[in-house]
Amino acid sequence: MRVADPRNRGPLWEEFTRAQNGQTISNLARAFHLPRPKTKIAILSMLAALTRSFDEQTLSRATLSRLIELLGKNAYEQVLETPTLMGATSTQVIGNEALTALTGHGEGSRIAAQAATDAEISPMIAEYLLPVVAALFMGALSAKTRPGLIAIMIGTEAAAQEPPAGGSLQLPVGRGSSGFFSGSTGVATGSGNPDRETLYRELSERIRDGDKAPSGADPLSAARRVVAESLGVRTRHAPWLARLQRLGTDALKNATEQTQLRLRTWRSRNPDQD
Repeated sequence: MRVADPRNRGPLWEEFTRAQNGQTISNLARAFHLPRPKTKIAILSMLAALTRSFDEQTLSRATLSRLIELLGKNAYEQVLETPTLMGATSTQVIGNEALTALTGHGEGSRIAAQAATDAEISPMIAEYLLPVVAALFMGALSAKTRPGLIAIMIGTEAAAQEPPAGGSLQLPVGRGSSGFFSGSTGVATGSGNPDRETLYRELSERIRDGDKAPSGADPLSAARRVVAESLGVRTRHAPWLARLQRLGTDALKNATEQTQLRLRTWRSRNPDQD
């Protein structure tokens, strides 16, 4: 069994360890009948993979738009804050929805298999655990990104420090342990907060169609920045340029190596020419 890699403990890990009175990992371990140390290693393995996937998906305007829409659903933060939802069928459903958006089809099995190897748990258990961790991931990311996304919604960076007081933009804050959104101004139970979901859906549409908007009205770069800061990764502003730079660097490296190899070969065949 591998030792949990501390490098995987980014900003979202803080939300994992804060929620449910700091008992998220223990509650998840009990729900899946696993030792807590193995559960922690499996979560860290999955969290690292999901973070990479989410970071990579911000390269696509359409996919980021879809993920922003999912972040607006109250259900993910409800899972993060509610121990009894760890083993619920509904959590598997919304977790798989998040996985499909994050990784597409097939990649989830690879992530689960790697986590099973890292934590030395059954691959089947890892397959069932992954959607729950994905739902927790989305809940944690929703909590982390909310102030910044609200700032984009209302068009002011000042709101990035704290949500505005009053009005329809005072969204649930996802804190408390005696129930979902305990002490918040949002809807605590039921089918969710339609105002919140509408606001996120509108932002999602602005991101999706931003390349057609007037100059300065495209929220894509701002949304990428908010997500990157919450994930603890570098913001990707020009992915095509980054890929081009990597290709250029690799090509230059290969050319240099080939030149050095040919020079060594020539010298070995012509020792008198040195």
